[in-house]
Amino acid sequence: MIDQATRIRRNPDVVHRQLEEEQGGVLLHLESGEYHGLNDLGSVIWRLIENESTFAEVVAGVRSQTEDAPEHVDQDVASFLDDLNRRDLVQLLP
Repeated sequence: MIDQATRIRRNPDVVHRQLEEEQGGVLLHLESGEYHGLNDLGSVIWRLIENESTFAEVVAGVRSQTEDAPEHVDQDVASFLDDLNRRDLVQLLP
């Protein structure tokens, strides 16, 4: 479960490649060799966790970098980070 104080850290075995503007990006897990596509919002979140960040900091960053962010953006970000965690792309730390 992600709460406001949960810290998010990128897995160091994952590399990111930004595609053209508004095209998102791609993550490559070096150990598994699996590629994972990111939409524009996913790429924003990936940039926001370049340095270890709290969930609250990531949500605030998404709100500031996204025009007309929906009220439930925190739920969307939590779901996305849970998915990245299940794929071993990030670590969620209490």
